[in-house]
Amino acid sequence: MVTGVQTCALPIYFMKLRAKKLLALAMAGVMTLSLAGCGGSGSSGGSGNAGSEAAGQTGEASSEGGAASSVPKSAEEVVVPEGESVSQEMDVVGAMNVDFTTMDPMDTSDTLSGGIQRLMMDGLFGFDDNMKIIPMLATDYEANENATEYVIHLRQGISFTDGTPFNAEAAKANLDRWGDKELGLKRTTLLCNVLESTEIVDEYTVRVKLSQPFGAFIATLAHPACVLMSPKVIAQGNDACAESPVGTGQYIFKEWIAGDHATVTLNKDWWGYDAEICGGTALAEPDAGFKSITFRPVAENATRVAMLQSGDAQFIWPVPTESMQALAADTNVYVGAEEGMVVRYLFMNNMKAPFNDKRVRQAVNYAINKEAYIAVVKNGLSSVATSIIGPATQHYKANDPYPYDPEKAKELLTEAGYPDGFECTLICASTTANLKQAEFLQQQLAQVGITMNINALESAVVNDKVENVNVPGSEAEVEMYTIGWSSSTGDADWGIRPLVAVESMPPMSYNICYYENEEVDNLLYEALATADEEKRAEAYAKAQDILWEDCPMVCLVNDYNTWATTNKIANVKVYPDNCLNIRNARMAK
Repeated sequence: MVTGVQTCALPIYFMKLRAKKLLALAMAGVMTLSLAGCGGSGSSGGSGNAGSEAAGQTGEASSEGGAASSVPKSAEEVVVPEGESVSQEMDVVGAMNVDFTTMDPMDTSDTLSGGIQRLMMDGLFGFDDNMKIIPMLATDYEANENATEYVIHLRQGISFTDGTPFNAEAAKANLDRWGDKELGLKRTTLLCNVLESTEIVDEYTVRVKLSQPFGAFIATLAHPACVLMSPKVIAQGNDACAESPVGTGQYIFKEWIAGDHATVTLNKDWWGYDAEICGGTALAEPDAGFKSITFRPVAENATRVAMLQSGDAQFIWPVPTESMQALAADTNVYVGAEEGMVVRYLFMNNMKAPFNDKRVRQAVNYAINKEAYIAVVKNGLSSVATSIIGPATQHYKANDPYPYDPEKAKELLTEAGYPDGFECTLICASTTANLKQAEFLQQQLAQVGITMNINALESAVVNDKVENVNVPGSEAEVEMYTIGWSSSTGDADWGIRPLVAVESMPPMSYNICYYENEEVDNLLYEALATADEEKRAEAYAKAQDILWEDCPMVCLVNDYNTWATTNKIANVKVYPDNCLNIRNARMAK
């Protein structure tokens, strides 16, 4: 019998399906961009559109991922003296770069939405500030030796904010929903292929049986998507879950007006304030939290910064890279920056010409100067990507970056039958960050004869055109797409499989490259079929090598997570996966 809280992070069981160096800019071929604004861009996963779906480490940018320039951030963290917090009397505003997509954790396509959901709903397990697994609504568990059966013990004395008791029945209602692949929700792939049944043992105990061994089950339950919703809401169907969520969280859903704001209010009866319920140590100080938080999507970077400086917002994230230095020097502002887990990609539809030719995909990779990208687009706040996953992710294996080599790119294009280049279209969300990135990529590709048109759309339209489509890749509209992704479990599986596995083609997940490689699929399956970490590491290493050479997408950079608050607020942070971490936030008088 195995007991305790596992810290190996890994999400879903794989289902085989057939189908479907910083530079000074004085370098040749790099054009200076004159662009308006700059903010975070699309990231899912784990990091959809919020800027970064991450777990991380602090560092500085260089072509090798090492130090090259210091990251600007405030020298000292804000401290609110004991007894001087007025946060629970304050209505605050947070401004971010994109809008929410849904309030349903199981159907969430972006980090931002997952962040607000985590405020309102708690999981059986969750993460501390460093993304180590901690028990939340569960207290502990036991597992059989072959990891096919888990007995989970639940915390007592907790209710959903609609008054429904949290107990085994409520846990089962959520587990059953997570396992229902017929619902077609984006995150069901976390568990639907392994969940076989959930049995109520007693009022505060459930037994979960899996269809095959899955040693990462507890880590998967810590994923932001696996937060629990009131059974009353679940019974009302998916629309209710998406529009009127009810959880056991520190905050209560008030309203969401798409494109304008979402507001949550403080749950002063949150169980996390109660040391006795928490097993002796409360999750947050009794005076932590805000009376209400209104989140406003503000795509224009300059506007978002101005809101913070004028007092119209009390915190913002991400911080526009070009504003970091100035804000860090502002005594009225606190700025935070940490390397996270988000990797930025340029996706290419591998089922549509010319991107169905590996030589073309590699040519695109050689055509993009990643160091210049960091300098121009990210203002030094990134490191060159060396794998499909970031260095902080479990089982990461580094590869040599594709060097900037336009002549090599032209050579490959000629070999592939495109000596004069070709024309294509990039779809992206219409944030200033995405536009800045897109225009840089456009100019880079033009140097080798590739004409890349930019189709910038509202986030919801992008989701409909790219992520939610249910057609073969050859018929999909998307040719090129930009996205950021991280493993919100900290493990290689959730960093790789959703992006390249056959089972992950839209609308099920984010294989927007429409990449199909049986060997890669088998390696991902092999890694998930064992709890032996050495065997898993070997399989993931092989998969990363194949993907680097096959180049279904261009892995651009590893992002830094950035945020800023007024100098009156303490403990507003982001998790390494770029989800908002505000559990213990406090405001001074």
